[in-house]
Amino acid sequence: MAEPASRLERLGHDWEDRAIPMVPIEKENAYQLRDHLHSRVVESAHADPFKYSFMHFLGLSKDGIPTFEFSTLSLYQRCVISGLGILEETVPSQDISRLLGQAAKIDSTPRPWVSDVFGVMAVKWLVAQMNDERISGEFEHWISGFLAQQVTGDHLNLFEKDVAAYITGAESAVYASACVPLFLHYRKIRRIHDHQLRLDLISRFMHEFRDQARGNASAALLSVIVYVFDQVNQDVAIVPPKGWSLDDLLGFLEHIPVGLKRWTWEDLGRTKGAEPVKWRVENEYHVQNLLYVLLAPVFNDIADEVYLQPVGQKTPRVDLYLPSLHTIIEVKYRKDAKKSFQSLIGEIAEDASLYRSDVKYKDALLVGFLWDSTRATQEHTKFKEGVLKIDGVNGCVVVSAPSTMHE
Repeated sequence: MAEPASRLERLGHDWEDRAIPMVPIEKENAYQLRDHLHSRVVESAHADPFKYSFMHFLGLSKDGIPTFEFSTLSLYQRCVISGLGILEETVPSQDISRLLGQAAKIDSTPRPWVSDVFGVMAVKWLVAQMNDERISGEFEHWISGFLAQQVTGDHLNLFEKDVAAYITGAESAVYASACVPLFLHYRKIRRIHDHQLRLDLISRFMHEFRDQARGNASAALLSVIVYVFDQVNQDVAIVPPKGWSLDDLLGFLEHIPVGLKRWTWEDLGRTKGAEPVKWRVENEYHVQNLLYVLLAPVFNDIADEVYLQPVGQKTPRVDLYLPSLHTIIEVKYRKDAKKSFQSLIGEIAEDASLYRSDVKYKDALLVGFLWDSTRATQEHTKFKEGVLKIDGVNGCVVVSAPSTMHE
C-alpha cells in the first residue's frame, strides 16, 4: 500500500491525516463492518474541519452543518471546504487564484495538497462553481506541478490514483477500482448508464468494501467507501439481482403455466402401492407459497406477510415483497363464480390505497397476481385492463389452474 499521507510533513494549519487502524477481521457482516468503519471515520473527523465537512457532504453525519471559525482556517482548507458547497461562507476568486499560484513544495517540503487527492478534488469542484476560464486554466497548471508525479511515483493507493484520474478531467479515464466510478455515479458527476456495467461494479465494490477489514485507509477514503456502500444498499431498489427489471418479473410470472404442465395431480399412484397425490391449491395462502418457492431462489431477500403501519383500525399486510425490486405482489384467488372479477378489482384497489399510506412503501411498485381456479379465460383480458387502471398498480398477471386439476 502507498505511504500514508500523514507521514509527509505538513505546513501551516493543515490537518493531520492519520490512516485508520485496521478493522477487526471478525466483523464479517457487511452492515456491522459498515458501522465499524463509520465509527472510525467519526472518531478521526470530529476535530478536523475538512473531514467533518466531508462527512456532512456525504450525508454520513447526523449532526448539523459543521460549526467552526471559517476565517481562521488556512487558505487551502477554506478552499476545499468551500468546494463542498455546504456552508454559506465563500472564498473570493482572488483567494482561489492565490492558492492556485502556490508551488507544490517549499524548500523541498511538499505542501498539504500534494498527497491529498480528496482535498484537490474539492478544489476542482470549487473551480467549476466559479465558471471562470482563467481560474480553470490556473487549476490545470496548479495540478500539473504535483499530481502526475504522485501517480507515477507510486505515492498513491489504487483508489487515490482513480480520484487523480478524475481530477485530471479525462472523460475516457479507465478506473482500476469499482469504488471511485460508483462514487462519481452516485454524486451525479459521471453517470453510469450501462445497467450491466453498474451491476458488475457493485459486485466488485463489495469485495473492495470487505477488504477494508484487512487493511488501512485514510478517513477521507473510508468516508467515500461507506458512502458508496450506503448508496449501493439503496440502489438495490433500482438494480435488482441478476439485473431483473419489472418487465422481467412480469414475464417470469406470466410463464408459470409452462411449468404447471408437470403439476402433480394423480388419479392413480405413480409407484407400486402408493396412494394418488393431488397438489391442491385451495386459497390465497397456497398461491402465495407457490410464488415464494418460485421467486426465493432469484430474490433471496423476498419477504412474506409483511405488516405495514396501521391505518386507523386496519393493519395492511403485504403478501410478498421483493426489496431488491421494491415491488409488492398482491395475491388473489378465485375459487368459484361466486367471487366476481368486479369484487377482485375492488380488493386490489383498496389494497393499493392502503399500501400508499405507509411512507416506506408509498413509492413501491405493485403487481396484482390472480390464480383463477374457474379458468374463466374469456374474462382475463378485461380484468387485467381494469386492474391496470388503478392508480399505483404497475402490473397484473392472471394464471389459470391447470386443466388437469379437477376432481
